[in-house]
Amino acid sequence: MGPHTQTDGIVGEEERKFSSAAKVEEVLPVRNAGAEFATTLSWLPERSSSEAFSDRGEKLLSTLKSVATGIDSAYAKNPDSEDLLWLRTNAQQLHSAARAIVGDLSSATLPVVSNKVEILPRVLAIAEGFLDQVGTTFTKSQFTAFCLAFEETTPLEFHEIGSLVPALKLVLLERITDVGVRCLNDPNSAPTQSVVPLIRTFQQVAQASWKEDLESLIPFDEILSRDPAGSYPLMDAESRNSYRERVSQIARRSDLTEIEVANEALALARRAQKRGSRDPRIALRESHIGYYLVSEGVSDLCQKVGYHPTISERFRTLLRSHPDEFLLVGIAVLTFLIVTGVLWILTPPATPLPGVMLSMLILLLPSSQAAVQLMNYLTTNLLSPSALAKLDFSEGVPSDCATLVAIPTLLLNESQVQHLIDELEVRYLGNHDRNIHFAIVSDLPDSPHPAPEENELVDLCSKLIEDLNERYSPKNAGTFFHLHRHRVYNPREKGWMGWERKRGKLLDLNQFLRGHFDSFPVKIGDLSILPTVRFVITLDSDTELPRGSAHRMIGALAHPLNQAIINSEKNIVVAGYGILQPRVDISVQCTARSRLAAIFAGETGLDPYTRAISDVYQDLYGEGSFTGKGIYEVDTMFRVLYGRFPRNSLLSHDLIEGAYARVGLTTDISVIEDYPSHYSAYSRRKHRWLRGDWQIVEWLTDRVPDESGARVPNPISLVSRWKILDNLRRSLVEPATFALLLY
Repeated sequence: MGPHTQTDGIVGEEERKFSSAAKVEEVLPVRNAGAEFATTLSWLPERSSSEAFSDRGEKLLSTLKSVATGIDSAYAKNPDSEDLLWLRTNAQQLHSAARAIVGDLSSATLPVVSNKVEILPRVLAIAEGFLDQVGTTFTKSQFTAFCLAFEETTPLEFHEIGSLVPALKLVLLERITDVGVRCLNDPNSAPTQSVVPLIRTFQQVAQASWKEDLESLIPFDEILSRDPAGSYPLMDAESRNSYRERVSQIARRSDLTEIEVANEALALARRAQKRGSRDPRIALRESHIGYYLVSEGVSDLCQKVGYHPTISERFRTLLRSHPDEFLLVGIAVLTFLIVTGVLWILTPPATPLPGVMLSMLILLLPSSQAAVQLMNYLTTNLLSPSALAKLDFSEGVPSDCATLVAIPTLLLNESQVQHLIDELEVRYLGNHDRNIHFAIVSDLPDSPHPAPEENELVDLCSKLIEDLNERYSPKNAGTFFHLHRHRVYNPREKGWMGWERKRGKLLDLNQFLRGHFDSFPVKIGDLSILPTVRFVITLDSDTELPRGSAHRMIGALAHPLNQAIINSEKNIVVAGYGILQPRVDISVQCTARSRLAAIFAGETGLDPYTRAISDVYQDLYGEGSFTGKGIYEVDTMFRVLYGRFPRNSLLSHDLIEGAYARVGLTTDISVIEDYPSHYSAYSRRKHRWLRGDWQIVEWLTDRVPDESGARVPNPISLVSRWKILDNLRRSLVEPATFALLLY
């Protein structure tokens, strides 16, 4: 890629935006200087920047160390020197900052230029040229204007822009050390230049927020903002940055510049917009510029720009193109090798065939567990995790994305009801918004005989919900609901209970939201709001919703690439997601209360870095597994799940519902829940899970029952069937391992 590609008016547009906010007389001189400075540099495409950064970094660190070592003795000779005092006070801070900056820049691979005096990375040349022009005192506006003027002649690459501020800090530190060395060499003489303004300027640069200033320098960002779907400008910073990274990555391995790659992606998106589709969601998805950067359309873009993938990229693409062959066949082969290896080592040659077969049978499940863990480890190391793109709803959720946070629960006693309402209020305070609403969806406990539905616990819950509405209604930031069902007779359980338990609550809620059927004789709250609800965030009663998590989940599911695309023949989601499952972390409090939780819960609390983490199915297949806590789209869930399963037959519904609605894992968003505090509670929970897993064993076959009991073709994918089989396999691993020990 050549460095002198014109930006076709893009920088000029950004400059006009900038000029309206800054004083023209302040930035005009540096703008002229920046434009002139760009013409003095010569690009050297074959040179590496890392060596230059390393050399200058080592020299800087060495000099700073000598300054820090000798500053005390120099200050003792001249305690009245302000320069020596500032150096003495800030020496350690400057050295620590220099180490961090050198570490960041030494690994960077950036364009190198010649300024007729030396060969150096372009970002260092820009920093030196700017400081030569303005001296030691300047504003962010001046630096931005200098860089914008520079880009009128030579657009900077994306990673260069991120290195501009570290480069500026590095040059400032070099000038501080130069003055510092002169002060140490002759502490009693007045220096020709004071170090104080330099240190003050460095501190201001280090403390300033440069995010918006640097974004205005990205030459191709305005191209991405022309997204025909209109979504790119509405995305959050992390998602926009992932698109920019992808543009930069494709440009590095092609014959085009970053600006040209962005233009090609925009052209593909506009072509898709003109082409259209019968399904408006497919049309929106394919006309979104990100479809050609991070989704299925990336192959079209790479082919168009002449992208040359690395060997590792080709291998990862091959894995994602044939995930079943890699994962499922890999598990089978590894299981066979482990069983064969153990038998080869431990079985005498004279062992009769029935004994060998029995040994293989006993070894099969424990060996399969080892094989699955090995394949999981291999997959997560070969494939890097990536976060799902999100719209930025941090300033407010739009009315077309109205969301209900629903807590399906039983009402057990007065203190439990009070605790439910208190926790609901906490969730509200951390995620309040005029279009996020909160509901308790309740049943009374199972009863072996008919019992009156008028209950003081129901009345108490309704009153507390009314109190919350009265307390927070002036804020106009969401409202509260109580939706309560009556118990019905269940012939299988031979008792009166809420229909289908938790699954039934959510199915009834979906029908009620869409006006199909009302199963809630008790309804508290402004019911006129409920028909506008598009998404539901379902949480268990002990699940915490950290601050801002609801906004991020809604933003993720509303993004064009994540909106569900339903196959009309199979009536299941085949692209995008009907459900998004956040990462489930364990609360710190429960591990402090229980030794069992402390031992088995693993890492606890919030992850301060909110990073995406690896998951085999999400990384390999682009979809995960539902565990009952997350956000779903009401219309999608109602369409793909209504009438699909026999009544009163599925205790554990999360996995099979996720197979129909398709689940995306948002591992950079978390919710927090408690871990069982006692072994008995852990065992009861595990028993429920295992019982539910075995109830969906029929979905391993080609024909499955629907709500009427009729056998219909099984629409779920091979990997969804594998997830069911894997759960059944894991339920047998412990007894099989015990049998192996006895054998």
